[in-house]
Amino acid sequence: MMFNLKLLRLARPIAPVLIGLVLVAGALIGGLAVGPAMPGKTWPVLGFGPADIMHLRLVRVLAAGLVGASLAIAGVLLQGLLRNPLADPYILGISSGATAGVMVWILIGNIFVSVVIAHPWMGIILTCGQAGPALVGALVTCAAVYFLGRRSGMLDPVTLLLAGVVLGSINTALIMLLNNLAPYGARTDILDYIFGYISAATPAVELWLVAGLLLVCWAAAMGISGAMDIASFSDVEAVSMGVKLARLRLISFLLSAILAAGAILLAGPVGFVGLICPHICRSWFGPDHRRLLVSSPLLGAAFLMAADSFVRCTGAWFNGELPVGVVTALCGGPFFLYLLQRRRPWH
Repeated sequence: MMFNLKLLRLARPIAPVLIGLVLVAGALIGGLAVGPAMPGKTWPVLGFGPADIMHLRLVRVLAAGLVGASLAIAGVLLQGLLRNPLADPYILGISSGATAGVMVWILIGNIFVSVVIAHPWMGIILTCGQAGPALVGALVTCAAVYFLGRRSGMLDPVTLLLAGVVLGSINTALIMLLNNLAPYGARTDILDYIFGYISAATPAVELWLVAGLLLVCWAAAMGISGAMDIASFSDVEAVSMGVKLARLRLISFLLSAILAAGAILLAGPVGFVGLICPHICRSWFGPDHRRLLVSSPLLGAAFLMAADSFVRCTGAWFNGELPVGVVTALCGGPFFLYLLQRRRPWH
C-alpha cells in the first residue's frame, strides 16, 4: 500500500509533462508528415519528402509550436493573476496592440523600400526589427489596460476585462486604418498579420529570438509560480501571507506582453490559444501554477501545430489556405461562450 502511494505521488507531477510531450511529439510528426494537396487533387499528401520540403515543414511546425507555447504561458499568467478564466492576451487587447506595432513597422519598411533593395542588410534589419515595435505595442496596450482596470489602487477583474475589449477594438480600428494607408504591395503582408498566418519562410533569427524570449519568460514565470498560487486567494489574504501583489502583477503583465509580442512577430494575432489551453490543463491537473506552467505550453504548442497542419493540408477544400487564426477562433469562440455560460466561481 505504501509503495502504491509513493508511485502515485511520483506520477502526479510527472503526468502533465508526459502527456504534454506525447501530444507535442504527435503534432510534430503529423506536421512533418502532412503536406498540401497536389494540383487537381483534394486530399493532402501523406509521408515524408525530400530534405528541402522537410526543412520548410519543420520551420513552420517549430514556429507554430513557439507561438502556441508563448500564448499558453501568457494565458496562465493573466488568468491566474486576475482570477478570471476568460483572460488571455487576445481578449485583453495585448495581441492587437502588438499587431498594430508590427504594421507600423511594415509601413516604414515599404516607405524605404528603395533603401532595402540597395542595401540587403537593411532588409534583414527591417525584418528582425519587427520585434521592437511588437513589444512596444504590446506594452503600451498592457499599460493602458492595467491603468484603466484599477479601482481604489486595486485591480478589478471585470473592469480590466472590459477595458481590454474596448482597447482591442480601438487597436483593430487602427489596424484597418493602417491597412488602408498601406501601398498595395504591402497589403498582403498586413493581411497575414491581421488574420494570423504561419509562414514556412520565417527567418531562423526570428525563431531563435522568440525561443530565447520564451525560455526566459517561462523561467521567470516558474520563479513566481508559488506566489501566484497564494495570489489566487483574495487580495487581503495574499498580502497577509507576504505576497507583494503590485510587484507580482506588474511582472506578470510584463511577461505576458513580451510573450504576446514574440507570438505576434511569428504569426500575427492568433486568438484564444491562451484561453483554451490553460483552462483544459487546469481541469486535468488542478490549479497549481507550477503544473500549469509546464503542461499549458506543451498543450498550446501541440494545439497550434495541429491547427497549422490542418490549414496546410486543407487548402484545396477552401480555395487556398485558411489563416491559422481562423481555426483557433472557430475553436476558441464557442469555448469562450461555454465558459461565459457556466459562470462558475473562480477557484
